[in-house]
Amino acid sequence: MIIYGVVHLKALPGSPSNSTELDEITKLAQKDVDNLYTAGVDGIVIENFGDVPFVKNNISKRTLASFTSVVQNLEINSDLKVGINVLRNDGIAALSIAEATNSDFVRINVLNNVMMFTDQGIIEGQANEIAEFKKNLNNNIEIYADVFVKHAVPPEGSKIENHAEELIKRAGADVVIVTGDGTGHEINMDDLSKVREIVPDGKLAIGSGVDKANINQYRDIADILIIGTSFKKDGNVENPVDIDTAKEVIDQLK
Repeated sequence: MIIYGVVHLKALPGSPSNSTELDEITKLAQKDVDNLYTAGVDGIVIENFGDVPFVKNNISKRTLASFTSVVQNLEINSDLKVGINVLRNDGIAALSIAEATNSDFVRINVLNNVMMFTDQGIIEGQANEIAEFKKNLNNNIEIYADVFVKHAVPPEGSKIENHAEELIKRAGADVVIVTGDGTGHEINMDDLSKVREIVPDGKLAIGSGVDKANINQYRDIADILIIGTSFKKDGNVENPVDIDTAKEVIDQLK
């Protein structure tokens, strides 16, 4: 079982929520990186979690530069895989940051199809644009793509297994991520089982709601766990990573 921890960046310059100097944002992120590594994760996902309200799919150049600067200035052990997630759904920016910082993969919330009723309105996938951009990169960067992503509602009549199959076979996803309906919310096990039947071994991740109480039920069905909220002090996503809490969760599977 592969376990990734999440580094939730404070609001970056270029975001309307920004109130922290870039050096301080980097310092806080470094503490989380260090704590996650000490706790025993296999990799990290770095995301601009603080940049609310999120831009739908085209972050500002200032935010792009700030995000890149933070990642470049982090000291990350070479044993860790590094992923970039640009919220809400800027896959081109994520790939650009990943290439510039030699990161391993990106997470894209809506790679193809469409998701309704998000707080940014309707979000349409841009799989073709992503594929065109990716093929010209200097680095081989994997794409981790959410299916029925959290904080969104799929179109009426959509089937999660159909969307998952399209992600793998038509949209260029390397890994499919199943989530609950919000940050830190548990997944629907029926949905997970349906996706597991579609996604090849080694390519299925759970992207929300994993904690010490439920982690063992995913042992034999998921390949990758992406854990954010339950690694934080007091289970609050706004708080720093707590080494002891994270280690307690990880030790159940390692």
